[in-house]
Amino acid sequence: MNRLIALLFSAAAAFLAGCETVPISGRSQLILIDDKEVSALAAGEFAKMKKLPNDPRLAKIREIGLKVVAAARPDDRAGVLPPSSRWEFAVIDDKTPNAFAMPGGKIGFNTGMFAFTPTDDDIAVILGHEVAHVLCRHGAERVSQGLVMAASVAVADQATRNKSQSTRNAWMVALPAVAQVGVMLPYSRAHESESDKLGLFFMARAGYNPEAAPGFWSRFAAKGGSKTPEFLSTHPSDSTRIANLKSWMPQAKAQMPRRP
Repeated sequence: MNRLIALLFSAAAAFLAGCETVPISGRSQLILIDDKEVSALAAGEFAKMKKLPNDPRLAKIREIGLKVVAAARPDDRAGVLPPSSRWEFAVIDDKTPNAFAMPGGKIGFNTGMFAFTPTDDDIAVILGHEVAHVLCRHGAERVSQGLVMAASVAVADQATRNKSQSTRNAWMVALPAVAQVGVMLPYSRAHESESDKLGLFFMARAGYNPEAAPGFWSRFAAKGGSKTPEFLSTHPSDSTRIANLKSWMPQAKAQMPRRP
């Protein structure tokens, strides 16, 4: 059984060594699904969401978002970012403070997020982060990781076919749990940190003040509520995120447009 664990995770490690490279960070990533397929799935889900097309704040979201997209293009060597005309920004009728990006250039900004983004710089923090998710193909990477996980479960099921039912059940429960904590969550946190860093650079290139980023996340963290331990979370802890942003600040400021 120990040998089976080693084989499964050796195979997963080999896959995760990857055949693609994330812009700027240089991290190897696993991409097993075509971007067009992921974009089509995302478009279907995006169409179902409750949007507010007449919200007066939408024009500002679109304006800032397209500036950030333009600032990100120099790093888009693979041609991942759609043309400006194909990006779709939406204000979502949801009081949860959240924003999200989908492959294919679809970005949602919940109404609940406006309480934390009183300035254009604050909005640029969020949109820089979301554009970075698209550029780094994090959506396709997560789908690919799910495919590897499903394949691993199938291998375990086949390898334990001669074991007792209780043993097989234990494997079917344990394998996804171990993979979630040991592989999926760390990669999810890596995605968030990559998007924080690249988003900081993109907003700075677009002419927005990157110093707004630590302040935004400090306010966001102060909203209270229980916090999941970092190793069990899809996101870095608030303190880790803020410390990272401050450490990247000199690089971000160096990319700001020079003023005459």
